[in-house]
Amino acid sequence: MSIGLVLEGGGMRGAYTSGVLEVLLEENIEFPTVYGISAGACNALSYISKQKKRNFDIFYNYIADKRYISVENLNQTGSLFGFDFIFGELFHKLLPFDYQTFFDSPVGLKVGATDLKTGEAVYFDKADLDEDFTAVKASSSLPFISNIVSYRGYELLDGGCVAPIPIERSIFDGNERNVIVLTRDRTYRKSLRPEFPRAVLRVKYGDYPNFVNAMLIRAEVYNDELEICRRQEAAGKAVIIRPSRPIEAGRYEKNPEVLKAIYEMGMNDCRNKLKELHAFMDADIGEKKDG
Repeated sequence: MSIGLVLEGGGMRGAYTSGVLEVLLEENIEFPTVYGISAGACNALSYISKQKKRNFDIFYNYIADKRYISVENLNQTGSLFGFDFIFGELFHKLLPFDYQTFFDSPVGLKVGATDLKTGEAVYFDKADLDEDFTAVKASSSLPFISNIVSYRGYELLDGGCVAPIPIERSIFDGNERNVIVLTRDRTYRKSLRPEFPRAVLRVKYGDYPNFVNAMLIRAEVYNDELEICRRQEAAGKAVIIRPSRPIEAGRYEKNPEVLKAIYEMGMNDCRNKLKELHAFMDADIGEKKDG
């Protein structure tokens, strides 16, 4: 019985996930497969390549760089986030990514994005990824402030539109037990009021009616996934690591000190869960031996 690692998105709240994954690297805790959405998928890359502190260095040293995130990017390229910079100069020169360790690692990765034509999630394996990590870009491309990404015959946007917490995919793949990293505290529930009115969605995405419909029920989907996580935890089938207090930062937070505090909360919350986490992982190893 394998264990999946499920990573929620959340924009710059992903600094929390960075902190959690840093502790998992310190403890040499690995999983057969990581399921990542948006910022969760971005964080998963350095975790699988075993590059400690790299995720921290990315947001702490470059979040204020307008090449990373800025209105200038939006005006010039159609995307608030400078993906060409992030997956170009940043990945290859400033904080080089260890491609060999990543692709040689036995740890699998499923990156979730939204298929605009069907309005459903589509997942890409490590074998589907190119050097520019186009699938990860797609998973992180937020509606209205990012361009649609064409990849492998799909028209794609942010995976969080339809599968913000990819727990169902992990269960579908046979992982009866999961470690889930959320970027919202225990009290959070998404407001059921649609983030964007249908009329606004149709103006921008009228060629994709299934996507428009999916966006209108996004809140219900998110809250349903939270409930699945809760039930899994109550049944002893999941360990959930989530912010111990509400994160007071927006999706586009640019203050590195605010993000550092969120990162450190992730580290502390994960360390506080280590005893439970090790017991959970050891139980899985015991079941495999018994089998």
